Amino acid sequence: MDHIVVDVEIKKTIEETPGGWDSTHELGVSVAVVFEFRTDRFRIYGPDDVPALRERLLKAERISGFNTVNFDYPVVFGHSKSGWLSEVDRDDGVFELRKQMLATHNDILRRIWESQSLDPDNFSPRTHEGFKLDVVAQETLGIGKIGNGADAPKWFQAGLFHKLIEYCIDDVTIERDLATFVDRYGYVIGRGGRRLYLK
Repeated sequence: MDHIVVDVEIKKTIEETPGGWDSTHELGVSVAVVFEFRTDRFRIYGPDDVPALRERLLKAERISGFNTVNFDYPVVFGHSKSGWLSEVDRDDGVFELRKQMLATHNDILRRIWESQSLDPDNFSPRTHEGFKLDVVAQETLGIGKIGNGADAPKWFQAGLFHKLIEYCIDDVTIERDLATFVDRYGYVIGRGGRRLYLK
């Protein structure tokens, strides 16, 4: 199977983007990293490589990641979050594209929310928090992230590309190891040692 892991970092901060989290189409890709299980290799995509990144995602048979469905995909394909989540079959092809991406996804965060009977498309801080990647990785794998995603656009804007790429590769490595763990054992551990079996 052509199984990959993907993580995307953005060009603009949420704070400097009108519309904030809904404006995923305005954030831009600063760097994306894809790990290929089949070749055991990392592929790095820059801002000029977005068409190739889209092609790679559409070709994959399974895509693992963390919050890929509601963040990484709309950023890469250039759609607002609300437009991406729309269930209306429109002429612009977004509905069919989302259906295709949902058919191949192994979004660990989405599976966490679904396993708690939470709506993965309607985030609420009251119900959905407590399972950030850093928390899940530390509790489940005993390793944490090397940085904060909010700093990634700042590194890009400052020209600190080595730091940006290292951070993205590290996130993909964590997501790869987490996906492998879930495939083997079927659960993750959240804050406070809470074990959650995933659907």
